[in-house]
Amino acid sequence: MTDHELSTMLKDLADTPAPPPSIDVERARRLGGRRRRLRTAALVVGCAAVVTAGGLTAVSAFRPPTPPIAPPAVLPKPAPVAPAPTDDPLVAKASFGWLPEPIKGVEYGAGGHGDYALAIGRGDLAPMIWLAVYDREPPLDRRHDMGGRAVRVPVRVGDRDGYWITTDPADPLNRGDSYLRWPTADGRWAELNAYYLALPDLQQALLHVAAEVTFANRAVPLPLHITGLPETFRVADVNLWRRPDTDGVPWRAVLQYSSNGALATITVSPPGGRADGLGKPVCTSENGLRACVAIDKPQAAGITSKELLNRITLLGPDEAKWTPHVIG
Repeated sequence: MTDHELSTMLKDLADTPAPPPSIDVERARRLGGRRRRLRTAALVVGCAAVVTAGGLTAVSAFRPPTPPIAPPAVLPKPAPVAPAPTDDPLVAKASFGWLPEPIKGVEYGAGGHGDYALAIGRGDLAPMIWLAVYDREPPLDRRHDMGGRAVRVPVRVGDRDGYWITTDPADPLNRGDSYLRWPTADGRWAELNAYYLALPDLQQALLHVAAEVTFANRAVPLPLHITGLPETFRVADVNLWRRPDTDGVPWRAVLQYSSNGALATITVSPPGGRADGLGKPVCTSENGLRACVAIDKPQAAGITSKELLNRITLLGPDEAKWTPHVIG
């Protein structure tokens, strides 16, 4: 083949139309776009899953562990109160410890007019600190003498949360007629009521008094012993008074019993003390003391004043020789 022939054939081939393509470019473009979108969505979903998992891991790593649910608090049970003795009509539910200097003695009372211990001083307006114990928290204005204006002023009493009771929150001491109340370890409530007590720091003094109080039933020793007390006799009121400025004697013990509507009163004191009660008293003196018995209705009581007086033994003025076993 000559050069001229080869050149002519190549020219004819170049001028011949190309065969139709075997690949559908438009379809391929559409398929490619769809696959690209699927890959992109898969990549986003995958990344989101990784981020979410990582976020959960991070939160789990940095979030403090949930504390375990604590069991319900078990409150300590109130300590049981020892039963009161039955052979002494005068039983104190609480006793003073520390007392400020103006106080000169402690009185006790039990019965229909309340159970109390009273720290008392001297003079016509003797300073007084009353101590009472209640089975449950009393009403705020227990004596109904605050005109509906009684409020609490919180205060710490020893290791317990108590409160002052006053008509003026700015004056916890209530103008000198002071009330301090707090719960006891045995589940009862204690209250101090102080007045006529002039001290440089009265508030701290009363808190000191309260912190030193002890709570337990204690038979108060008395200066007499009674044998054969009639079974129908029931304690009405018993008091151990220490008011020499009004009684003329350093102390006076008064025991009152009710019996079938009658009232029997026994009074014991050093010589010079007056007899209490209703009816004509019958008295005797022995062992440095004087005792009187008055029964207003002997027939109802089933015993005369003289008969009851004969069953009494006087123990003398030395308080160390008094007895907590009065009846029996």
